[in-house]
Amino acid sequence: MMIFEKARENAKAMEDMGRRAIEESRKLGAPAYYVDPAFGDGIIKELPDGTRQRVERIEGREIVIETLGSDDCR
Repeated sequence: MMIFEKARENAKAMEDMGRRAIEESRKLGAPAYYVDPAFGDGIIKELPDGTRQRVERIEGREIVIETLGSDDCR
């Protein structure tokens, strides 16, 4: 049981760290990039205004595949 408890603690710590990184990016006015299974496959770009986009890199260019908005799941 101890191993599973430690794994849950580590997962929570990683989630918290990710949230803090997104908040710091927002404060700096920069987009944050991450993956989130709640949005499916791919890279999520979160803009400082909270808008989220699913993006891909194609031939060195960033392509917006879908705009998710700021009210979508998190």
